[in-house]
Amino acid sequence: MRSISLHWTGHDYERVFPAYHFCISRPDDVLVHHTRDLRENMRDVRLAPELPYAAHTRGRNSWSIGLAIAAMESATPADFGRYPVTTAQLDALCRVAATLAAWYRIDVAAIRTHAEAALDDGYFGAGDEQRWDIARVRPSSAPLEPAEAAAAGDDFRRRIAELIVRAR
Repeated sequence: MRSISLHWTGHDYERVFPAYHFCISRPDDVLVHHTRDLRENMRDVRLAPELPYAAHTRGRNSWSIGLAIAAMESATPADFGRYPVTTAQLDALCRVAATLAAWYRIDVAAIRTHAEAALDDGYFGAGDEQRWDIARVRPSSAPLEPAEAAAAGDDFRRRIAELIVRAR
């Protein structure tokens, strides 16, 4: 594996999906669900898209691990709704990412949010066909900005790098 993509599911705290390799459910006493075989993405999925794989980030699924927090149903940047991401889920996301990055020797720079991929590929935002996970971890009425997505990604990478160093 060469990269890790960080997501939320856009649903409630319990529903997990095979579009990701791991889903983190429940708001406080979190559970980590292994939902998809990593080996399915250990290839250039574009060469045989009819074969099964975790399709978590448009055009970026080859050799990539998808991690998602079960949360954010009907969320907007200003209102995270009834199922906002929680601190416990965010902490678990970082711990799982750190474990996988260490095991697969994935450079921390290759751990990115779906929002960062969407920025690079031109579909960042809160519209129906756009993605902003995880550009913001607290709701705000301020406009959703690309710099905010980049800063959130940097914060996740810093936290994950610290967990990797502590584990050594």
